Amino acid sequence: MSDELPEEASADAGDRPDADPSARGGVPGEPAWRAGVRGSHFGQVAVVIVAAFAIAIAAWWAVGPEDAGPAQAEIAVVTEVDVAGASTAPVAGQTAPAFTAADLDSQEVALDPQATEGRPVWLMFVATWCTGCRTEMPDVQAAAAAYGDDVEVIVVYVGEDAAAVSAYSERVGNEFTQVPDRNQAISAAYGIMGVPSHFFIGADGVVQQVHVGLLTPAQMDESLRALTGA
Repeated sequence: MSDELPEEASADAGDRPDADPSARGGVPGEPAWRAGVRGSHFGQVAVVIVAAFAIAIAAWWAVGPEDAGPAQAEIAVVTEVDVAGASTAPVAGQTAPAFTAADLDSQEVALDPQATEGRPVWLMFVATWCTGCRTEMPDVQAAAAAYGDDVEVIVVYVGEDAAAVSAYSERVGNEFTQVPDRNQAISAAYGIMGVPSHFFIGADGVVQQVHVGLLTPAQMDESLRALTGA
């Protein structure tokens, strides 16, 4: 008796080059080589990798390729920034550093107890190229709209000029006070080392809360309620 196996038992029918792709769940008319790759372990892994890459590309385009900037522009809770001459950041209970600057309409923006008009201030430090800051911005807009005139929202853009901030603001539709801080003077006074950074300042000019990093809508609401006494 021969020790050789019959041809049909020597290999699975689906592994033979002449196998019908439709017998293995293939697509009618699909070339045998493509069906073989798709049905193999390597082919399945390749499909997963390609799908993951496609999802990553879609997410990158969703935040806007035109906003891509330095290497720091990564999705993160805090994105590091380099501010020359940064002071020690104020903490809760300390008086907020006063400053005078110009907004995007060249109007004066002053932060001091006399200029707050009796309103508390939500002071933010961000950057247009910071993906985390862009992710957070719709929630900031919603919170600012919800509290209206009860809180003055001032957003400072670390190290950026008016042209860059204006272009960004037009794309995302920001409607609160925005201050380009090209020379980083305001950022240095507040000891900024990462964005976004949030300072919740009472109407008396005293810092009530400091948060460095992304805030959820619930965290924003909690801080603003405490700030306004709502």
